[in-house]
Amino acid sequence: MMTSPALAAVALDSSESGGGIAVVTELLWAVLQHAFGSRARLIALLPGGHPTPSFIDKVRFGTKLVQAQVAGRTDWILFSHLALAKAQTGLPSRLRVPYGVFLHGIEAWCPLSTREQQILRDADVRLSNSAYTAGRVMSAHPDIGEVIACPLALPPAATQDACALSFDPGPHAVLVVGRMSAGEQYKGHDQLLEAWGFVLAQIPDARLIVAGGGDDLPRLRAKAATLGIDHTVIFTGFVSAAILNELYRRSALFALPSRGEGFGLVYLEAMRAGLPCVGSIHDAAGEVIRDGDTGCLVDQADIPGIATTLSRLLADAPLRARMGAAGRTRVNDMFSFDRFERQLLGVLNAPQGVAP
Repeated sequence: MMTSPALAAVALDSSESGGGIAVVTELLWAVLQHAFGSRARLIALLPGGHPTPSFIDKVRFGTKLVQAQVAGRTDWILFSHLALAKAQTGLPSRLRVPYGVFLHGIEAWCPLSTREQQILRDADVRLSNSAYTAGRVMSAHPDIGEVIACPLALPPAATQDACALSFDPGPHAVLVVGRMSAGEQYKGHDQLLEAWGFVLAQIPDARLIVAGGGDDLPRLRAKAATLGIDHTVIFTGFVSAAILNELYRRSALFALPSRGEGFGLVYLEAMRAGLPCVGSIHDAAGEVIRDGDTGCLVDQADIPGIATTLSRLLADAPLRARMGAAGRTRVNDMFSFDRFERQLLGVLNAPQGVAP
């Protein structure tokens, strides 16, 4: 379907603060640039580094999108997020070019407005970051049509020198990375805090490093204090890519026992750094983490089980080394950029290897 040389990709944000969606945007744009070179075009909602779109940003974005289609400057569009595709409703259907939408997770399997459902029904292709997301979206909205899984990858790792930290993680640090939002308390931060006292009873020098910002951070800080574990829990707030890379390098293992990950790019980041990963049985973590091989999957509701898993991994350095090595291999074999590119272009029916 999408084989014409006049192309447009639509991006949300490419800044460091853009999170996982920014990484997916980067991946999609990198594939289109590699496949189509200068014939690929980018229509961005946000200038790099801007955290939130203003009304003017949205109007400017919609105007550029409509003009590109009406003037015949693009033959198809790939939206990197469902929210961006809403701009298509500003153009009569007879004037729209074919378009695809990339779906990430909870934003697509939760209840959708009539407008959002129509956008997905009208799309020529619907892609998702995992088979789990595809299944949940089609189950929640059975009339929108097929959703095709296109598992994610990481951009090539940039070479970075060691970076100084303001604290010593110690030899038994458990790292959790993710935005903490009061409206999305499903990622497992509460359960990790509740399990941490049990972990300390087995591993007294353990440290829990919580990286990320969000409006739920004050509540979680207060909870750690109430539980009497705050002296062993380090809340870093938002950190730069360089600091995050150093945290991965110096931690013993990674944990995010979430209930709602559509994929979990942070698992790939941790595995690429050689860390065993603890995810949950409730979401797409099982498509990334191989239970017992590259990490462990736990029941988020089983606090003693989470504590036992963390303690066992922290106490067994050879096991962590084996799982970390297996994780690196899995990232290279199953979640490489080349593999993602082949899958995406295969779905879009776009030619490969035509970049200048």
